[in-house]
Amino acid sequence: MLICASVPAFAQQADYQNLLNMCKACHGETGESQFSSIPSLKYQNADYLSTQLAAFKSGQRPDKTMSKVAALLSEKDMQQMAKYFSEGKGK
Repeated sequence: MLICASVPAFAQQADYQNLLNMCKACHGETGESQFSSIPSLKYQNADYLSTQLAAFKSGQRPDKTMSKVAALLSEKDMQQMAKYFSEGKGK
């Protein structure tokens, strides 16, 4: 079944945006978390963020929430999200 190969780029972008919104719900619109138990990601090094997401996904860094979230991410998603939060984007 090659449905993914035929999905238009805008649909893939929508998926990324939904995943990014899921991250923002906890880590904040710009990466500044409002919760003491959730780290702020704003201006964090992009390579560090990508590495940590990959570690959550592989199980090397287990976490009840982040392991499940990272499992949904592609390599490209991880890189885009790392870039987004490292630049402190958002409102």
